[in-house]
Amino acid sequence: MGIFNFKKKNQIPDSFHKKSELVGIYTIPNHNDVKLIEIVIDEHIADFDPGQITQEQKGQDKLNWQTAYDEKYLNEEGNEIIGDDFDKPNGLTRFRVVFFFHYLDFNKSLISQYGLIKLKQEIDLPDRLSKIIEYEPID
Repeated sequence: MGIFNFKKKNQIPDSFHKKSELVGIYTIPNHNDVKLIEIVIDEHIADFDPGQITQEQKGQDKLNWQTAYDEKYLNEEGNEIIGDDFDKPNGLTRFRVVFFFHYLDFNKSLISQYGLIKLKQEIDLPDRLSKIIEYEPID
């Protein structure tokens, strides 16, 4: 499946990405309007643009839609940070990423550059992530 560049070409994917697995959507204590999302993606990491993970917001210009925030790349077990938005790991063709997302609508799929990602029910933040990930509100 090709890379979508919907922000520049008004293109929105209409099929689910078969090479991504939504591991979980997690609650953030004391922050009801933000969720932590964990995904494993089978694509080359150099091509991945977390800024293109979004969700449609009717009546809003696409450039105003929410996007992934403060992404962290994790090891295969998901218990150690191996990179972030300023220091992306190199050479991976399968990787695990977590990011925060504000005002998530559980009735809509996430849109990624590769296609749609179907959502599932949120659960409590697992210990392995609460030990390494901290939410810093946007000012």
